[in-house]
Amino acid sequence: MTEIFSLQKETYQDQQRRDVHVIVLSNRESGELAEVLLNTPRGQNRSTGAGAVNGLLLMDPRTNELREVLPYRRGFAGGVMAPFANRIREGSYTFSGIRHQLACNWDEIGTRMTRDGRHAIHGLMPKELELTSQETSETHASMMLTAKFDGTDEGYPFHVQVDFTYRLDADGLSIAVTATNVSTQGRPAPFMIGWHPYIQLQGSVDRAVIEFDSRSDFVMSEPMGPGPEGPDRDTHPTGRFVPCADFSHCRPLGDQYWDDGFKALASVQSVPRLETRIFDDVKDGAAIVLWQGQQCRFIQVYTGMRDLGVVAVEPMSGQTDCFNNGDGLVVLQAGETWETEFGVRFDL
Repeated sequence: MTEIFSLQKETYQDQQRRDVHVIVLSNRESGELAEVLLNTPRGQNRSTGAGAVNGLLLMDPRTNELREVLPYRRGFAGGVMAPFANRIREGSYTFSGIRHQLACNWDEIGTRMTRDGRHAIHGLMPKELELTSQETSETHASMMLTAKFDGTDEGYPFHVQVDFTYRLDADGLSIAVTATNVSTQGRPAPFMIGWHPYIQLQGSVDRAVIEFDSRSDFVMSEPMGPGPEGPDRDTHPTGRFVPCADFSHCRPLGDQYWDDGFKALASVQSVPRLETRIFDDVKDGAAIVLWQGQQCRFIQVYTGMRDLGVVAVEPMSGQTDCFNNGDGLVVLQAGETWETEFGVRFDL
């Protein structure tokens, strides 16, 4: 008997004729699929390489047709970010009384990856990941990819293993994360996780609606510099928060530029799983639901790629620059394991 769900490796060439290695989790009956990158073919931006979701097709319950939920093989994948997400200001932080300097790979003014930037961004994911397990059945396809930080990364001399379990089933795509401090010297390690999925819209970004979970109030991280209302303002947080209801009243995004962080105020007891809904238009059609487990209470909203018809809604375990401000920072003791999860589905 042929199983409904399948998992297979594929290789294709991108527009620059570079080999791209992927694993495809798919539902043979519905055509739904999730594609995950096994390598990093795109230079400096590790967050668009190994471990990134390189496409997600799900059945739209309103139309009963497949829909491109996350961009499929378009060159900007939904990357997982570890051992830190978003930015670390000037790539510098102090942990256990020791100052560390990460490679600065982000040009804030040009909003681009570079070898000589001012800040560190999007983590240190290895350029290749190990496939450590896989499973298919009548109900799901799943696999585990493992990233090992062995202390050789510039500015991150810690030994942490991170296991990512990707699962495609009737409830969409989920990613479970398990981080373990494997130090044999008894040394603690700072850690943060994030996911950078771009939601593919069927209309313009101006008309789209992002609706935060109505069960919680949210505050926005106050940026360091007021600057202009655009990509060249300093969006690193001061550590202070300001009230924000921009994503609570079903308002279209319009032409406002967003690259800002938000924090849920509800307790994990009252709202253990946060759910953000994204609509193509004001309450029009099915919602794409981006959910995040109780260890992830932060969200980054980014609209800097509106010309491609996408918005990024990023679940994070800590605030931007939490290696410095400490808000949401995970400190893994030697031998300790920490877990979280996030995912995406459709909802009427």
